[in-house]
Amino acid sequence: MTAPRTGAHSGAATTPDALAETPDRNGAYPRLTESQVEKLSTLGVRRATTSGQVLVREGERHYDFYVVLAGTVAVYTGGRTDRRLVAVHGPLRFLGELGLLTDEASFLTAIVQEPGEVLVVPVLRIRELVAHDAAFGDLLLRAYIGRRSLLC
Repeated sequence: MTAPRTGAHSGAATTPDALAETPDRNGAYPRLTESQVEKLSTLGVRRATTSGQVLVREGERHYDFYVVLAGTVAVYTGGRTDRRLVAVHGPLRFLGELGLLTDEASFLTAIVQEPGEVLVVPVLRIRELVAHDAAFGDLLLRAYIGRRSLLC
């Protein structure tokens, strides 16, 4: 597994134009443990990312579950003219919101800010994991419900 960056804060921005990682707000943006990432690694694939790469688009109906392994991903709502930054995720954080589990279209667009690596897990595998792993399911649901409440 790619280790998170070292320093005062593992998700800290490294370039002057980079956005700082969003602090965890009441469990909405938790960091996964190494063992959780190892378990998820058996269900998905690792992919290198490039700056500006779109991982999920607002309105997209079918999308995967992403764990940031290295780099950062900025999450926005709105289109080009009314785009609003929602959160920035660094290493060991996961992307997504409640719609991923309920088969709704995405409310958000996720764009790679700092290149690195993500773990991509097909949504059906995540739904199976949530159904069979209560602790992981609770973590994911709490985060997604918290994220939804922050959007309102």
